[in-house]
Amino acid sequence: MGWSWRLERAYWAGEIPRLWRRGWWMLLLIFILAMFSVVPFIGQLVAWLCVGMAGVVVLRRILARDLDGVLHRRWQEQMGKWIFSTWPGLARNLRLEVRDLKGNPLVSGAGHPQWDGWTCVLPIAMPPGLAREDLVAATGRIAQAFNAVRVAVVGERLDSLALRIDYVDVLAHPFVFPLGGTWDGKSVLMGFAHGGDDWRLPIGPHTLVAGASGSGKASLVWGLLLGLVQPIHSGLVEVWGVDRKGGMELAMGRGLLTRFADDAQRSVALLEDAVAQMQTRARQLAGVTRQHVASADSPAVIVLIDELAALTSYETDRDLLRRANAAIATLASQGRAVGFVLFACLQDPRKETLPARGLFTQTVGLRLRDRLETAMVLGGGAVAAGALCHEIPASTPGVAYVLPEIGPPVRVRAAFAEDEQITEASRTYAAPNPRPVEVLEKQNDRPRRPRGSRTKSEGEES
Repeated sequence: MGWSWRLERAYWAGEIPRLWRRGWWMLLLIFILAMFSVVPFIGQLVAWLCVGMAGVVVLRRILARDLDGVLHRRWQEQMGKWIFSTWPGLARNLRLEVRDLKGNPLVSGAGHPQWDGWTCVLPIAMPPGLAREDLVAATGRIAQAFNAVRVAVVGERLDSLALRIDYVDVLAHPFVFPLGGTWDGKSVLMGFAHGGDDWRLPIGPHTLVAGASGSGKASLVWGLLLGLVQPIHSGLVEVWGVDRKGGMELAMGRGLLTRFADDAQRSVALLEDAVAQMQTRARQLAGVTRQHVASADSPAVIVLIDELAALTSYETDRDLLRRANAAIATLASQGRAVGFVLFACLQDPRKETLPARGLFTQTVGLRLRDRLETAMVLGGGAVAAGALCHEIPASTPGVAYVLPEIGPPVRVRAAFAEDEQITEASRTYAAPNPRPVEVLEKQNDRPRRPRGSRTKSEGEES
């Protein structure tokens, strides 16, 4: 921000009262200088030197200070006072009040606002009789009243609730992460959370990612793969990829995948092979340990499925459909303890589309069509808890609400993966032991006939 007289005037309007409060001693200095000035030559010289030094200090401060920071702090002070003074009337208008036994109104109170950049955290004291859900339901109207981008409720207990009032959305713009980040063995750095903190997705729980077309599912897929490049390259983690869109998504990073399938038969064979190896490992670990630890000889296996519904609902071959659903249910119910994890994406979260939906304990909701789909993905209380997947704008792909195994939903945004990053990762961090998926042809004794049909001989006999 450049210098202007308006900014200068705004700065000194707040600076002079502050100096007056803290610098009363300057009156004494001015008085002493005035007394020195009556002394010929030496007194005037001392007075002019003192005035010159003070002028240099003031000029230095004017030229070197950060006007943006000063004005921002001034804005925070004014907005904080306005929010604090406005809250009682706003809470009354929003009916965030109850009445005691005498009929007197008890209104939700507010504490002293605290600022973190462009975010104001306003402590809220809810009177007995109101719930956290009452405050969550009013966040949209509170945001409009305070001219904020969005408002969220922080905290779970009534005695520790606060409103997070954002005037700038840190998740509004896309970003790219550098390739080859460190892996802590438990989670993957995927992007940023609502408050600007890193968002790390735990690896272990079976994860379901649901979102409409164009909502940013690819950012989640590649965020997982690019975050695991080092353990993939070292052999600690194997990723088995299934892409029923003909390989349009995962084929670019084929080098990162230990196994890969892009058609129905190979996809089902890959899932059934995962079940077989999972059960073999379970027998080996039985009586030895209850939790698998990844190693080069016994790596963790992540079965990554893009467009899961193509296997569980849209497949026209009934036998393949049945086998795929059975394998997914078995993996989701038995695989976690022995190091076999599912990470699946789909557009339609209905139970008819994914029968084993309840076995995914970690869910990510991108942009969805309505409240009903949000409840399907994140649970019945998700909307009341502040997860509004159906209100995510189409202009922010990658923004989502994550429902962890413990705790309320968290608003996040996944990093965008560029094609150059994907091809470089596939070339630099390729999986050490890639293996093809083999399909065993089953010989049938007699060809299948449609249900209810009879051969000519059968008809004659009847």
